[in-house]
Amino acid sequence: MQSQSQHVRADTAHYLEKELEGLVNDKRIWYFLRAGSLDGIWYWDLENPEHEWMSPEFWELLGLDPSKQAHSPQAWQDLIHPEDLKVATANFQKHCEDPSHPYDQLVRYKHADGSTVWVRCRGFAIRSENGTPIRMLGAHNDVTSLKAAEQMADAEFAQAQRADEQLRTFAYSTSHDLKSPANTIRMLLQEARRALQSGDQADAHQMIEKAESTNEAMRVMVDKLLEYTRTMGAEDEHTQIDLDRLIADVIESIAFDIKQSGARVSVDTLGVVTGSHWQIRQMFQNLITNAIKFRLAGHTPDIEIRSVPAGPGRLGLEIADDGIGIAPEDRGRIFSLFTKLHRPSEYAGSGVGLAFCERVARIHGSRISVRSELGEGTTFQLDLPL
Repeated sequence: MQSQSQHVRADTAHYLEKELEGLVNDKRIWYFLRAGSLDGIWYWDLENPEHEWMSPEFWELLGLDPSKQAHSPQAWQDLIHPEDLKVATANFQKHCEDPSHPYDQLVRYKHADGSTVWVRCRGFAIRSENGTPIRMLGAHNDVTSLKAAEQMADAEFAQAQRADEQLRTFAYSTSHDLKSPANTIRMLLQEARRALQSGDQADAHQMIEKAESTNEAMRVMVDKLLEYTRTMGAEDEHTQIDLDRLIADVIESIAFDIKQSGARVSVDTLGVVTGSHWQIRQMFQNLITNAIKFRLAGHTPDIEIRSVPAGPGRLGLEIADDGIGIAPEDRGRIFSLFTKLHRPSEYAGSGVGLAFCERVARIHGSRISVRSELGEGTTFQLDLPL
């Protein structure tokens, strides 16, 4: 019986290497190496492939009692991820055909508690004099913590990329949309200066009033932008929120708009959720005031806030109105920053409100969707963690 060719010739081996090879025959050394540097040894009889010895450390790694496990390939094959079993089988076959092909792969096993254990599985075939594989010796190393760190790093990198892209988009949109009113104010002031130079006081006053109006709209936009950017930094602390009380406070704070429009707002009993209080409050305020603003001419708006089925541990919510609705071609872009579907003379707005709502939903593990038809109202749907 012969193993793979040794990497170091006996006549050039260090004396300590030779000494260690002799010590391996000592069972105490063997158990120390097995338990101290590995998470399991396996030895497979390829001439009788139903027999395979797995050391106790492997089963303990998976949260199992070694004394109750069969020494057969089927025992571990029932626990390995099916895709990884295919990879391991393919590498085994290639290694048996060609000793230079390494039997070395990361595989996933199912722990007794249902979690995933990542294991590096390595081995080599022990061959007969004619080169036929007759045994397989292998070792396991638990790399779950390393894999978790790698996945976390990948997730953080992806999140950083998304944040960078959002910041680029935000910076472009902000500069573009603030440049327009700034240019308008400059133009109006230039016109006012010319009017004053020509002695036309009335025209000068008119230009200044328009500049003030444009400046006020610009101030509102900046306030909305500051509100939006608060969701782009470190996340707020998430606490328990009495959603019924929160919505009642929102309705009280916009009482003037409700009274002026005659709006009727009905709210289901919703209960307690978990999240950022100010973000969720502002999200509901945006959605309710939008429902009031985008009402049909001469119509008293009806607004419903109701609970709907959602996944485990989530509260499903719908905010529905009977307003002007949204055209099919516009539904996909209403959550983009600075998107405004109507002229300011028709419906005033900054184009930030729904982008803010979309971001708050995402921060709370949800996505906000919309159902709407022109002239038949709009329904926004999302869910929040209970």
